[in-house]
Amino acid sequence: MDWPENPLRIDPDQTLSEIADLIQNKFNQLNRRVAIIGLSGGLDSSLTASLAVKTLGADKVKLYYLSERDSKPIHRKHAVLYANQLGADLKIINISHILRSMRIYSLLPLNFFPGQKLKALAVDYGRKRFLEHSQGEFLSIRLNSSGGSWVSRGNAYVCAKHRVRSIILYREAERLNGMVIGAANKTEWMTGTFTQWGCDHSADVMPLLHLYRNQLEILAEHLNLPEEIQTKKADPDILPGLNDKGELLGSFGEADQILWGLENQIDLPDLEKRFSAEKVSYIQTLVRNSAHYRETPYSLL
Repeated sequence: MDWPENPLRIDPDQTLSEIADLIQNKFNQLNRRVAIIGLSGGLDSSLTASLAVKTLGADKVKLYYLSERDSKPIHRKHAVLYANQLGADLKIINISHILRSMRIYSLLPLNFFPGQKLKALAVDYGRKRFLEHSQGEFLSIRLNSSGGSWVSRGNAYVCAKHRVRSIILYREAERLNGMVIGAANKTEWMTGTFTQWGCDHSADVMPLLHLYRNQLEILAEHLNLPEEIQTKKADPDILPGLNDKGELLGSFGEADQILWGLENQIDLPDLEKRFSAEKVSYIQTLVRNSAHYRETPYSLL
């Protein structure tokens, strides 16, 4: 197969129509009263909220901004801004007390550093030192870290946050007869850059899961999402100093195209010539090491 001129090109109107059909059909089939969405203030969840409101109406969409000690104020500002623009109800819940009761914040010694800036500098320094000794393959090592290591402690630190968020979203869904709509995209899904059983994994409907991250940017521009949401980095907002998920993949642009090439069985030498053998190998490793994230629990059924 020859490399197309633009492998990530989509028809925005057709794609939005297909997503609307999915949301409406599942909403009806499950006989739900409202949609439940965690709104982080980032592009993915804002796009998901927009699609739900356009499909179901603002009165049937409940948005939740679930903050904690490490959350940056700018993301709360953007979540409030966009919820108001959509006309949908937004509930703000701080989960810090839950995380403290689970001793999550004690997993990393960030309490020794006063203020978010110093915490961020400490994490950034530790990450850079780690990358110096691991050939830059932070994500692949994260997916198979040694028990008791700082990487495994960091995993527990960040993943607990999204799992608590998932519990709260499903509590609200059960209380209100709601359908949880997730915001994960295909790039995250295939590279394992999400939390297994977290709020970016557990959902009743995942309307963006067939789309790469760059394709979400096309839809966001088509729907005129606020400029500040469209242009900001893909900040997971779970750890000071970790501000851009795309940076961990090299870039979303290259990662998306490599994933597309692997999915469409482009000859490996052609992919390596286009992007470099090192980059292709890195993405392949992430796909392979995160395979268990995408599978149901192993059993004898």
